[in-house]
Amino acid sequence: MPDETTTAPPQLKYERTTDFLNTYANNAYFESSAWDFRIIFGQLDQSSLPEPAIKQNVAITIPWAQAKLALYWIRLHVEANEIQNGKILIRADLLPPVPNPPTDKDDPDAQKLYETILKIREEFLASL
Repeated sequence: MPDETTTAPPQLKYERTTDFLNTYANNAYFESSAWDFRIIFGQLDQSSLPEPAIKQNVAITIPWAQAKLALYWIRLHVEANEIQNGKILIRADLLPPVPNPPTDKDDPDAQKLYETILKIREEFLASL
């Protein structure tokens, strides 16, 4: 556990580069590896009905430490928004599905991951 008495680092100045990208996404796809975590952002394109597609337009890859910090800050921002504006509604057809149990019953890591997914899903559903 971090030492709570540690002094904060100096405040950093934020500057945008000339090639800074500002875009919109209503879809995020996640990939992970032993080294880092990638989020691929995209947007639903219904122009090709009856077969709509997600048009992916940017990917951001971050190290695991940054992913864990982002989890904290995203949760903080979501909860602050809900305090100010009420619960964020999510349609039933967009909720995370119940995961399939692991096929390898002898793999303790697979079983632990399955139980973790169930726990996090239940916590998420309870927050709605």
